[in-house]
Amino acid sequence: MAVDQTAGLYDDIYVVHYDFSEIDHEIAVGEFKELVNDLSAVGLKVNVQPGPEKSLVVLVKAPHDLLATFVFKSRVKDWLYGVTQRKPEEENGHCIAGNTETENLRSMFHLVTWKKSLGGAGITPETGKWKNVKSVYPLHNKAATRALLVKWSRQLILREEDLDQIRGLFGEKVAIYFAFLQAYLVALAFPSITGILAWLYLPGYSLPYAILTSLWCTTFLEYWRLKEVDLSLRWSVKGVGGLKVNRAQFIPDREILNAITGETEQHFSRRKHTLRLLLQIPFALIAVAGLGTLISLVFVIELFISEVYDGPLKFYLEYFPTVLLAISLPFISAAFEKLAATLTEYENHRTEDRHEMALTQKIFVLSSITKYLPILLTAFVYVPCGDILVGYVESLLRNLGVGVSGAMSLESFSVDSSRLRNEVVALVVTEQVLGFGEELILPVFKRKAMKWYHNIQSRQPSPSHRSTPLDTPDRSSIEANFPVQARDEAELEKYNVQDDIQEMVIQFGYLALFSPVWPLIPIGFLINNWIEIRSDFLKICIEHQRPPPIRADSIGPWIDSLSFLNWLGSITTAAVVYLFREGVDGEGFKKGNLYALAATIFVSEHIYLAVRYVVRMALERIGSEAARRESRQLYLTRRNILDEYEKKKGVVSAEVWGEKMQRESSAAPLRSGSDAEGSLKTGIRLIRCEGDSSQIKKKC
Repeated sequence: MAVDQTAGLYDDIYVVHYDFSEIDHEIAVGEFKELVNDLSAVGLKVNVQPGPEKSLVVLVKAPHDLLATFVFKSRVKDWLYGVTQRKPEEENGHCIAGNTETENLRSMFHLVTWKKSLGGAGITPETGKWKNVKSVYPLHNKAATRALLVKWSRQLILREEDLDQIRGLFGEKVAIYFAFLQAYLVALAFPSITGILAWLYLPGYSLPYAILTSLWCTTFLEYWRLKEVDLSLRWSVKGVGGLKVNRAQFIPDREILNAITGETEQHFSRRKHTLRLLLQIPFALIAVAGLGTLISLVFVIELFISEVYDGPLKFYLEYFPTVLLAISLPFISAAFEKLAATLTEYENHRTEDRHEMALTQKIFVLSSITKYLPILLTAFVYVPCGDILVGYVESLLRNLGVGVSGAMSLESFSVDSSRLRNEVVALVVTEQVLGFGEELILPVFKRKAMKWYHNIQSRQPSPSHRSTPLDTPDRSSIEANFPVQARDEAELEKYNVQDDIQEMVIQFGYLALFSPVWPLIPIGFLINNWIEIRSDFLKICIEHQRPPPIRADSIGPWIDSLSFLNWLGSITTAAVVYLFREGVDGEGFKKGNLYALAATIFVSEHIYLAVRYVVRMALERIGSEAARRESRQLYLTRRNILDEYEKKKGVVSAEVWGEKMQRESSAAPLRSGSDAEGSLKTGIRLIRCEGDSSQIKKKC
């Protein structure tokens, strides 16, 4: 079954989900009238259907000419702003339709959501007067996604054409994520092999394995930077961020006249924006202090119970702090993430990309604290300074009037250097198992629960509804299912690709920071990601609304987060190998080796910087094949234009010269010959006058 066999059936339909469950019916009628009028005003056809519970789903269809015109304008804009080098052309005076589903659906998205001054209806979900519009989404192309999944079941890895098909279904932003995941999956083969060899033949915390892994991390990131350029040129989206329109939530403080374009633009004071951005500093400090204190406190309590306490119920008390943290941490993290979203909204970013970038950086800080801090505490606090820490706990208990005796044996305390490896194994394996259950097992139960709920609802009598058909009789057999599909998908969650990218970035962090602790980390990630790339695609198709086909030329700020983790890994890897290498067992601090540790970290970091520079220069010298093709295409385009110009110029010049010669010859037929003979005699005389003979010069 071809993936695009239903092309053209889903690319001109969009759904607007309007919920009136929390407002008065008269207000709902007024809002709904305005909604339909705004959609109709831009030339869109509307088909209203009953939605889940107290809501309506509005199927919106664009006439072919309107959609084709919008697609053509988008291509022209891309060409004018240098996103593509290919000048768009019309076919026989008529605008051509999109090459893929997503190109048409993107224009549909713009027709529905862009403000009226840009030619759209201005329907912005959950914003302003449209706060009761819960979502705006296209319908899933189930036949195409099913065919793609069947195809993937017969192959080991994704190919370039598979990524093109993902792009055709979900747009470049989602396709870029799958391309990154695929590149990361293939690249994991090297550290997986070296990890197995290190586990079998090298001692624990092996320096050669740590060096190889650090080199691999650096090479992969530099390769991915080059791959992003390749994909952006392949999909004609390089530099597309410069074409983004203002967010609906953007609040300008004044309008200014652009001196270059002469157009009026909305503007927000740079000084105000900078001051608001500075609020990220106290936010980061509060997050680090709050989450760090909580995790550190649980760590100390767990350490005390597991290593010192030897009384009744020890087995249960040992896990109680961790269970308590596991239960409370999601709520605390959710509160911080809500605060991050509020702060990002207050920063008032102009475009959706910049808003998303700012929010992503805040979420990354929160995730890094919760994922990596327990391991860092074990590596750099517990093992080197465990006895000192227990001594502080003993003093604190005595100051609080708690007697330390009997069941609490401080004298018998000894640092367990294997605790670091056990914690890394536990956290990494737990992370993968929970992710697997959340993405594959939990959705099955959710679907069964939803099906049971709908069966209960279907037994209740409901009023009949009449609707007008979409004016496409040739597609009636498939469109008959559109209202049912629209209702079903209205209840699905919106898909956010940033969540999946964040999962991969956190996973890469485990590998970059702690790979010498447990060399089998990469093989676990390799197996997990092979499943992940398929489960994520299935998750989008089943558990989420089809995402709007937004364009992007990279994974955005996540590449900076990956680079930061790679740099931090050059420090933590050096410190871990130095402190935990065979025969040391974490005694580095106690032997007065702080200076040697600092020197090791300093040298490791600078080696990393040098290696990154060399790898980047080498890969840039190799270059991108797509970039070379693009340069050649640009050269051929310019050459053809120049040849055309020279050819036209030559024809015109020949015609003009012929006419002139004809006029002159008819007016004075013998003048040209006499002029030539006279010029010849004059030239000969001048040549002879330059001779050495004085007699000749006198004659001249």
